Amino acid sequence: MNLFSFIKTRVSILDVVNEYTQLKKAGTYWKGNCPFHSEKTASFTVSPHKEIFYCFGCHVGGDVVSFIAQVEHCNQLEAAHHIAERYRIELPQELITTNEPTINEKKHYYDLCTVVAAWCHQQLTTSPGALHYLLKRGFTKDSMRLFTLGYFPGGHQRIKELATMARSHGFLVKDLIEAGIVQEGKTVLYSPFEERIMFPIKDHLGRFCGFGGRIFKQGDERPKYYNSRENPYFNKGALLFGIDQAKKSMQQKESAFLVEGYADCIAMVQHGYANTIATLGTACTPEHLKILARYTQKLYVVYDGDKAGKEAIIRLTSLCWQVCLELHVICLPPQEDPASFLSKENDLVPLIASAKDIFVFFIESLGEGFATKPLPEKLQLTRKLLGVINTVEDGITRDLLVQRASKIIDIPFASLSRELEKMQNSAKNAATAAHNQGALEKSSHTDPAERPKIPHNLLGEDQKLEKNLFFAILNNIDLLNNDNQELMIGYLPPAFSVILQKLYTLKTETPSLDFVQFFDSLDSYEKEFVSKILLEFEGSLEPGAFDQLLAQFQRKNWKSIVHKIKKQLDQAKRSGNVAEEQKILLQFLELKKKLL
Repeated sequence: MNLFSFIKTRVSILDVVNEYTQLKKAGTYWKGNCPFHSEKTASFTVSPHKEIFYCFGCHVGGDVVSFIAQVEHCNQLEAAHHIAERYRIELPQELITTNEPTINEKKHYYDLCTVVAAWCHQQLTTSPGALHYLLKRGFTKDSMRLFTLGYFPGGHQRIKELATMARSHGFLVKDLIEAGIVQEGKTVLYSPFEERIMFPIKDHLGRFCGFGGRIFKQGDERPKYYNSRENPYFNKGALLFGIDQAKKSMQQKESAFLVEGYADCIAMVQHGYANTIATLGTACTPEHLKILARYTQKLYVVYDGDKAGKEAIIRLTSLCWQVCLELHVICLPPQEDPASFLSKENDLVPLIASAKDIFVFFIESLGEGFATKPLPEKLQLTRKLLGVINTVEDGITRDLLVQRASKIIDIPFASLSRELEKMQNSAKNAATAAHNQGALEKSSHTDPAERPKIPHNLLGEDQKLEKNLFFAILNNIDLLNNDNQELMIGYLPPAFSVILQKLYTLKTETPSLDFVQFFDSLDSYEKEFVSKILLEFEGSLEPGAFDQLLAQFQRKNWKSIVHKIKKQLDQAKRSGNVAEEQKILLQFLELKKKLL
């Protein structure tokens, strides 16, 4: 039994899926709205007997591991370990792979951060000064619990208390040091987080992986924020504050709000914008945008209304071409950030309605005061504008942006279009040269052949018999045996025969093979295909129905079967194998008698 099979024997797919969408019993299956796309009619189907799912709307299917991999945007191995952690499944040593030490180290780090976050949250409840500061800033106690906000008290004695508490959970002081929670001084331990409000940071799977600490006491001249130091499990350029809680809302509302700080994110959530995330005090990176593109296609950027906020958005524009995201800019009044704006009972809805496309915002921002700038700066800005516009794929949108730029910087549309065309031709020439060079380098090598995928929708009504046979075998894999495997694999369409060949080979190698083990052997595409066929039908076949289907299939393919038998007979005659010739003839007569 492999890791995936073991996981599936310890957890029910219904329990897991019900955490993401509400399922209701419908015959032998369970149905609900798909968690992967928006729909009004439930098309997401789960079979608790086969432990599989399939959505007839977006055509995603598989088992419980596939489900978590899809919904949490991670690979199969990460999904399996996520399920094991979530449902406290202890994995046998023999299922731990050679890569497992890295996974165990990661889990050890995440568990330590969880313990520290809980300790800091407890400290907050007994620290009037820190609690008063947060309440004064407008944080509700519900938000403090939701985001596990905390406080890291100062002093060597409190460090000792943290170490004692960590030890009770199986962690050593060296673990705290390696994680950057505490540091070694000349004589004692100390922490860079001391006397700071703690904002625990989780990854998209909800695992605590780091902290942001903010000073709040008067006279504290340290940097306002201190984040956990970078390590293999904490990368600020690939983490977004609040994403573990926001991702479901982002998918449901098909949009997200991106803000700059922890406080802004929490303020937005408190005011009903649950689909809000924040960067960790750093500029937005291409990796941030790629992560967000997994959950939504529309992103509202809500940065501070000062010069720094505007410059951050201008930098962000140059990254847009790297992801499939529709970005809009919400312009706050000068000297306002989302938290301060909302705390004054201002309404964000009108600003959302008037949000500007980020490219339009970029052009208007760069075009401010263009006429008064010296010529070299004008040329530089013009080429910068056209360079960003050139990243837009849609031709009409490019022309509209060029037209907008023409009006703002007062340069004729035709002139800007000619310059843009030069850029495009130059890029095409460079791309052609690179392609030709790559082709020369690969000419002496043969790429490995990949098995073509059979589109699901190519199976029409005329193949209903074949689908029924395939369904029957998948429902009872013992139906595929030595007597019929040649017929099934030889005459069924490739979409079916490739999978049945794999099933027959596995059954030959492992006579005790069950459906779960067989399903685990399939690739992701095959899992989707098998899930679709199985969940299209309700119930199972009546006794004897399979033999009837088999007979119908033989009649349908009778000419092809006879042609093949004739070739086999001719081959046996030419080789002088009389015994083989009589055997083939006898099988043919028995088959003909059965069909008649």
